[in-house]
Amino acid sequence: MGDEVKTPLYAEIFEVLRDEIAAGIFPVGDLLPSEASLCKRFDVSRFTVREALRRLQAAGMVSRVQGAGSRVLRDTPSGVFVQKYRSMSDLTQFAEETNLEVLGTKNTLLDPDLANRIGGNAGDPWLSIRGVRRMPDGDPLALVESFVPQRFAAIAPDLARGPGPIYAGLAEAAGEPIRDVEQETQAMPAPPQVAQALGLVSGAPCLCILRRYSSQSGTLIASFNWHLGGDRYIHRTRIGLGQPPR
Repeated sequence: MGDEVKTPLYAEIFEVLRDEIAAGIFPVGDLLPSEASLCKRFDVSRFTVREALRRLQAAGMVSRVQGAGSRVLRDTPSGVFVQKYRSMSDLTQFAEETNLEVLGTKNTLLDPDLANRIGGNAGDPWLSIRGVRRMPDGDPLALVESFVPQRFAAIAPDLARGPGPIYAGLAEAAGEPIRDVEQETQAMPAPPQVAQALGLVSGAPCLCILRRYSSQSGTLIASFNWHLGGDRYIHRTRIGLGQPPR
């Protein structure tokens, strides 16, 4: 028989505390024991305890403030979407594991700033598509504002309402494979239209992720993804460095 894979200590502690919170041992609104107390209870290092607490925070069950401890926010994990990036195929995760509710489409003339950001020419007509990306439980995850060249105006709305990523359908329609993907991530206050769509107060913190998918002919689609602040979305990237030099 092969060796059994042992569960890391921080994962065991996370599960114990999660179950205790669910059982009401640590009620919503109360503070968890201090890191020092947890270290003593579980006979582990502070690093191990902090990783367990970080996982509780990522699950939306506690808030952590330096010097103020960890306060229980809810007794069950909240819906958290973790998006991982290791390869091109991982980019489809967002489209495949969530649902896009299309709110509307309209023709838009690009101003110089928008044209520069999405890879178009100022004054050119593009089609814009607005929608709310929802978790499987129906909760809103992000407001999506996508822009496609006018040559795709007839097919893009149907692709947006269908399964899978829009960029794949556009690449197939154009007969051109995706050459590269550029991504920009920026923390910004929510503009009024974003706040209204996501049920936020105008100016609330959001994470805006712009992705541009390009073929040899230029941008096929550029999408602004306005994510809720707080614990609803985790953006995780893993970069393999390969073999170290000898």
